[in-house]
Amino acid sequence: MQTVNRVEVKVKKMLRYSLYGFFCALLLPAVAPSCKEDDTEEKQRKDIERYITGTLKATVDEKDGVYYVPISVDSSPERVAVEPGDMVTLVYEARTLSGALFAASASDDSTAIKNGLEPLPAEGLEVGSGKLIAGLDRGLLRMAKGEQAMLLFPFTLGYGKEHVGLVPSQSALVFNVLVTNVEKR
Repeated sequence: MQTVNRVEVKVKKMLRYSLYGFFCALLLPAVAPSCKEDDTEEKQRKDIERYITGTLKATVDEKDGVYYVPISVDSSPERVAVEPGDMVTLVYEARTLSGALFAASASDDSTAIKNGLEPLPAEGLEVGSGKLIAGLDRGLLRMAKGEQAMLLFPFTLGYGKEHVGLVPSQSALVFNVLVTNVEKR
């Protein structure tokens, strides 16, 4: 009789813990979804910084969540800086941090076209209007006509939690951008 009670107690404890685990698994994402998102964003920021300092051998330059790696810079007094409301023309390639190409500007020798991807328009893009993804928008505001840079940013400034085209959900993005024209408004 004593052993039956012990087995019964163990079964009740197991049932209690399994129900607790079930409810935690069900409720935790609804109660605290931002915990996972913050962890992912912080991890992506560290991954981006490692990529910049390790792979690119460049200095980390971050502002407003966007990491900026200049490739060519115009330091002349005639520099035409990109400002909110300007219309820009770009030549660009867009990749995930893992290196998967998902978009590029239309060009005869574009890597995207060679890989069968649909080229995206790169003319008449209004900066600061909210029509571009936030990371690209913020990064372009650091550039000028004729300048080329690599803009890297976490998923929160890209496509977010959505799976968009060839971009998996929660992907850190890398844009290699050349500003070929700036039309002032």
